[in-house]
Amino acid sequence: MPGIWTVDQTIAWREVTDAVHTKGGVISCQLLHTGRVAQPGIEEHPIVRQTTAPLPPVSSSATPLEQSDEPGDYNWDQIAKLPRALETAELSRVVQDYCLAARNAHKAGFDYVEIHAAHGYLIEQFMCDGVNKREDHYGGSKENRCRLLFEIIEALIAELGPDRVAVRLSPTTINPTTGKLYQMYFGVTSSDAEDLWDYAIQKMNTYPLAYLLLTEPRVGALSVLPLDDPSIHQPLRNARFRTLYDGVLIGAGGFTPNSALEAVGAGAYDMIAFGRWFLSNPDLPERLLLGNPLNLYDRATFYGGGLVGYTDYPEFSHKQNETVSRYDLIEQNLIKVGKNSK
Repeated sequence: MPGIWTVDQTIAWREVTDAVHTKGGVISCQLLHTGRVAQPGIEEHPIVRQTTAPLPPVSSSATPLEQSDEPGDYNWDQIAKLPRALETAELSRVVQDYCLAARNAHKAGFDYVEIHAAHGYLIEQFMCDGVNKREDHYGGSKENRCRLLFEIIEALIAELGPDRVAVRLSPTTINPTTGKLYQMYFGVTSSDAEDLWDYAIQKMNTYPLAYLLLTEPRVGALSVLPLDDPSIHQPLRNARFRTLYDGVLIGAGGFTPNSALEAVGAGAYDMIAFGRWFLSNPDLPERLLLGNPLNLYDRATFYGGGLVGYTDYPEFSHKQNETVSRYDLIEQNLIKVGKNSK
C-alpha cells in the first residue's frame, strides 16, 4: 500500500496527479490507517522505523482478530492477530499523522482527501464496540467511539479548508432473516450498528465535506468471476441514509452501469463510484457514455503488487477483439442488473 508521509513519496505522487489533471480529471487521495489489520513485520520496514509514530499493529483495544467466514479471500496468516491498544495520549499523534498526510496530499496536487473510516480499518475499529473495549472518552457510548473520526475530520478541514475533505463509511446492519450483519469487514462488529451509523451519518451534516461515500454491504469473495458475483444482484441496503445526510452522497460496492443509473435515478445517491470496473477500464467514463463493451476484470490480480492486472488493461478499441489480449470484453447489456433486468 503506497504512503504519503515522506518528501519522496509526496514528490512521486505529483506525477500521478499531473497525469489526471492533464486529462481534465480531478483526484482524491484516500487516507487510511489499517490498525490491527497491519501485516506482521510492517513495523520493521525501514521507512516505518524512521517515523516516531506508534508502530503497528495497534487498535482501539487489544481485541484479537479472529478468522471468520466473511466474504473475501484474506490470507489470515498474514494479518496481525493481537494488536496493542493505543494509549489515550497517543491519539493526538494519530490525528497529527492524518494532518501530515493531508498536507502532503495537497502539496502533491490532490484535489481532495478522503478519510477512509470503513472496511474494518483503524477508525472503524474505534467506532464499533465489537473491537472497542476502551474505558476512556474514546470508548463506551457511540458518541465516544466516534470521537476519533470527528477529531480527524475537524483537523483536516482546518488544514485544507471547506469542501476539500471527504469521508468513506461502510454501514452495515442486521439481516433480520439470519440475525447476522449483512457484511462484516475484518471481524469488526457493533452491537448498536443501526444507532451507530444513524448518529455518525447525521453528524456529518455539521461539517463542510466535499462528499460522503457509503459502501454497500454486498462485496463478495475475490475469487468470484464478475458475472458470477452474487453481490451485483443484491438490493441497496444504505439508501435509507439519503434522508439523513444533506450533502453530496456517493454509493459504491457491487454496482453495474445499469444499477448505478437506477440508484441515481431513484434518488438513493447523487453519484456512484466504481472500483473494479474502473481498474479494468481506464477509459470507463467514455465507455459508459458511448455504451462500449467493458474489459472484464480479474480480481485474482488486484493485490498482486505487479503490473499485470493493474496497469495493463487497454483502452477501448473496435479492433480489440482482433488483437491478442489477456482480457475479455463484455457488452454492457450482458451485465445489466436492476429492476428492469431479466
